[in-house]
Amino acid sequence: MNLPHACRRTTLTLVALLLIVSSAVAADRPHSQVIVEFGVAIPGGDVGQDYTDTELGFGAKSGLELGFRWRYYFSKKWSLSPAFHFIDYRNFESTADIIGDYRLSISSLRYTVELMRHFGRQGDAVRLFGAISGGLYSNRVIGYNKSLTEPFDESVNSLGVAGRAGVQLGMFELSVMYNLNRFSSWRFFQTGDEVDYNFDNLTMRVGWTIPFTD
Repeated sequence: MNLPHACRRTTLTLVALLLIVSSAVAADRPHSQVIVEFGVAIPGGDVGQDYTDTELGFGAKSGLELGFRWRYYFSKKWSLSPAFHFIDYRNFESTADIIGDYRLSISSLRYTVELMRHFGRQGDAVRLFGAISGGLYSNRVIGYNKSLTEPFDESVNSLGVAGRAGVQLGMFELSVMYNLNRFSSWRFFQTGDEVDYNFDNLTMRVGWTIPFTD
């Protein structure tokens, strides 16, 4: 028996089978997608706490979230997607005898990667999904310290994680997401020491899939 020839033939057969299987999988999985997302961001933790009566509260109200993602499917049900989102909370505004009218503005830039699991069959009009994500959150606050004696414009970068669940309706997605965003910093209110901040938030989001394929 000619072993080199047999090995060559076996190798070529395996390569051919691998190519066939890879082509079948590629044809079977959904195309990658670009999704534009917008929603309402509801502040939690210190972000939503009262500014005047708490040590670390920022007094922000629910604001707007805008973002987009590129979703790559590596099977019918599983996908991975890098994303960018911007959150702009509604400002806290008030008046004080010391400085007159003043405000606190708080926003966040988020660079994340999301792992998603779809339920149901591909092509169904309605499909449920669940997802987890994590990445870099850049939190910015512009305003005054608690004594209203000094303005500041500070940013703190932190790592955050989130869980999301929702439903896909054709080209649209409706979902609810909770972001866990906690860090320690000496910035913002200058307490004289590094303190723990809670910048968690809840987001109600609508996504629209741009209608083009690979």
